[in-house]
Amino acid sequence: MKKGLATERSTEMKSITNSVGHVFFVTSWGYAGDHWFSWFVKALNSHPEILCYLANEGSRPKYFPEERSRAERPDLVRFCRFLADIGMTYEAIGDCYSYRPTMMSPIREKWEGLVPIVQLTRHPVAWLNFHVDWRSRNMRMLGGEWGPIQHEFDKACNHDLFKSLDLLPYDLSDIEVWATYQGMERLNDVVADLDTGIRHYPLERVVFEPSLFREIAGFLTSNRVTFDDEILARVYSHVWRTFRGEERVDANPKRLLAKWPEWKHIAFEKIVSKTTMKAFQSLGYVI
Repeated sequence: MKKGLATERSTEMKSITNSVGHVFFVTSWGYAGDHWFSWFVKALNSHPEILCYLANEGSRPKYFPEERSRAERPDLVRFCRFLADIGMTYEAIGDCYSYRPTMMSPIREKWEGLVPIVQLTRHPVAWLNFHVDWRSRNMRMLGGEWGPIQHEFDKACNHDLFKSLDLLPYDLSDIEVWATYQGMERLNDVVADLDTGIRHYPLERVVFEPSLFREIAGFLTSNRVTFDDEILARVYSHVWRTFRGEERVDANPKRLLAKWPEWKHIAFEKIVSKTTMKAFQSLGYVI
């Protein structure tokens, strides 16, 4: 091979291998066993040119706590390069639900406009139900380990705030109570999430609008991947199908609210801010 051609080829290969333009991120407030969140990942993975992780970096510290705590995530820039490497033969590779919008600034600062990011939102009442149920079922720890729940109680709960609001008291065993308060406080994060400027899509809309899913998939893959009608029909035939390892959970906000005991209504009124309510309404949610 001539020297000039070899140099040109070397430069081309270096450009390809250094690129992260086929990487994308889908952020959320956590998977928590919500069928529609898992459906979305399966829907993306149904295309042979997309490789997509489901909450990988959120689940890993549950089983490998010696690597890092549940409050930590891998360095985003290095993680993005890792994804780019293992997804080199795909048109697109992405991580879903390991990160939240407010955590994505390193990617946006280094590769603004090159790495697509979207946030999937959920009706706050439905999201809260999954958040609490996930913890009540010990976060699906397959070996029965108690460490992640202990971490949630010790490190991720604002006990001083909850006590100051004169709410229903609890201890570690009252998972439904403290997880409810914890989730309600986290609902207030929607305001900061919207301020990031990352595209927000209500998941409820996506599961009923194939055209919207196609639009999101196009954005995440920089329009290199198109879902034809056949794949899309197969994808949407699974919207109501319960996947292996899942349970049927009532996620209808009106029915869930009707079942709330008085202490939950009181807590919601005291913990969730008016600004938060307006933020959810701006996303099209009726509460």
